[in-house]
Amino acid sequence: MQMERPDVDDKTGGINQNYIVPGLRRGLAVLGLFGRSRPTMRLAEIGRELGLPRATAFRLVYTLETEGYLLRGKDSVTYSLGPRVLTLGFDYLHSQELIEIAGPLLDELRDRVGASTHMGLLDGCDVLYVYRAPSHQRLSSNRRVGSRLPAHFSSLGRALLMDLSDDELAELYDDNYNFHALTERGPGNLDELKRCLEEERQQGYIAGSFIGDGIISIAAPVRDASKRAVAAINVSDYESLPCMEDLHGTLKDNVLKTAADISHHLGYI
Repeated sequence: MQMERPDVDDKTGGINQNYIVPGLRRGLAVLGLFGRSRPTMRLAEIGRELGLPRATAFRLVYTLETEGYLLRGKDSVTYSLGPRVLTLGFDYLHSQELIEIAGPLLDELRDRVGASTHMGLLDGCDVLYVYRAPSHQRLSSNRRVGSRLPAHFSSLGRALLMDLSDDELAELYDDNYNFHALTERGPGNLDELKRCLEEERQQGYIAGSFIGDGIISIAAPVRDASKRAVAAINVSDYESLPCMEDLHGTLKDNVLKTAADISHHLGYI
């Protein structure tokens, strides 16, 4: 059965314009004007190219400059692409490289231990799931690619936080952060998180999470040539699976070996 797509017009089979955000489309159009042959542009040129009134072009450019997607030149009249655009591109390419390298190794780990494996990246205070190899068991962890969890109470998240200094943690978790927004489990404030991470640094891996009853996990950081954690992997599944019984033994050894193999491919020595 074909799934219904609300963004497709039933009459024409094309994109339904009712779902398009005009301002976003115009902002993307502004960014699309820049390229190797035209690295800088003036406000008047941008407005003329897109057929926009000067006031509209100014608001678009001002917003993009404020968000870091455009940079104003030293002459104060020309604009070029800003670092935010480059960051988006590099983050995308880096995540694809990670998945290309880590995917087969995480599949092998899943087959070796008989439980679901995952990889995540740190995005602000969240861990973003970018890869999942579900187990072949009837029951398996249902954490999907693209889903997020607060980093401080998930095993993947804390494996990523392990390499952050106290200053970096304080910058990430300001006084307004609610550690118990989703659950009363886990660290309740920054000091408790620091103590938790210090214990986990000493053992070199993360055992368990505070997500919910019945699920257990082992996680380890993945590092690149910078010797900093750029991702984390885990085995996470129902604690009733036989492979999850030897949490601090065979299972831990397998996770650490796979993390080391991925790190080696990324230039970590």
